[in-house]
Amino acid sequence: MVALGCRSHHATHHDGGPAVTSIVPVLPPSPDPTEAMRTLDARIAAHVTEPDQEIELLLQRAALHGRLEDYIDALARSKAWVETEPNNPAAWAQRGSALARVHQFAAAREAVARCKPLASDPSLWEGLVATIAEATGDLASSGSFREHQATAYPNATALTLWAGHLAIAGRIPEALAVMPRAVAAIRDNPASLLNWILFQWGRIYELAGEPAKARSFYAAARERLPTLETTAHLAQTMLATGGDPRALVASALAIDPTPELYALASKPDDARREWERYLAAFPEAFADHAARFYLDPTTRGGANPQRALELAKLDFANRPTLESRALLIEASLAAKALECELVEPLVHSQLRPHLFIAWRALTACGRDASTLAKHLGIQ
Repeated sequence: MVALGCRSHHATHHDGGPAVTSIVPVLPPSPDPTEAMRTLDARIAAHVTEPDQEIELLLQRAALHGRLEDYIDALARSKAWVETEPNNPAAWAQRGSALARVHQFAAAREAVARCKPLASDPSLWEGLVATIAEATGDLASSGSFREHQATAYPNATALTLWAGHLAIAGRIPEALAVMPRAVAAIRDNPASLLNWILFQWGRIYELAGEPAKARSFYAAARERLPTLETTAHLAQTMLATGGDPRALVASALAIDPTPELYALASKPDDARREWERYLAAFPEAFADHAARFYLDPTTRGGANPQRALELAKLDFANRPTLESRALLIEASLAAKALECELVEPLVHSQLRPHLFIAWRALTACGRDASTLAKHLGIQ
């Protein structure tokens, strides 16, 4: 049985700091992460003739390691499946899921439209529709689905997805109140599931502007399964809280030579080369991460705000969320090309990171930012 709520335990920071009391709840044991990764590789090989299994497993490995080749392979195989079986609703659902993973949302919606008349069970496509809506800023329609699922089927996955939705909508206290319920609903313990739940909890704290708390959850998530996303967020929150992520990043980079890890390892030339390779394959999928790399003032040889702005515009056009708007404003400020009318929607966000960007932008536009400054504790 899993321990309920947020019972504290002791943990040591990855930078070798002293043990501290953690707010991370005690979860059940999960398989060794190295074994979990080997098992995933073996399952991909075993299901090579079963596209429904193979494509999803390739996407799982792409998320785990961040390797471009897995994304390319999954997209190619999903395309081949719908061409071979155009009347198979599962093929179109999987195609839509693969397209959504690389942020090709218009094409993903088209795949869903092909799936719907062929499917006898709407659950084949309903979750994907909500995911696309959420990813593109349509929180009203995705929220009603997430809330219904969390109420009707209060399992760990549905509750965590509902909490994640609440967080990006700025409803942080509500999101945090849901997460202990998600933990209490855990009935299985694969490393990937426990990593994901802990990561999502950390993400809520990161959106709330509390990197120290986020760091604790990211560290616990990485112990379950060292995904690229978990490692990157852990490293960033370590930097934000006075930690030293160099050993963490070096060990991860030795396994997964990805652009994000090259950047975190202060290897900007390698990072730049790899980001451009990833962007050439799937520009929508990696525009936001690459834009943040080009905004980094510590990049050796200088940042490239114009390239960052170009990528931020692409990202915002593809998914006009508050997060992508904040990135576009940040890139516009760096490139000295801010369009002040972009700022207003961000002023009404409930998330501290967005409000800080809005304060910077209002100040740059010569507008009164005192209310935001007071709210943020800047003055």
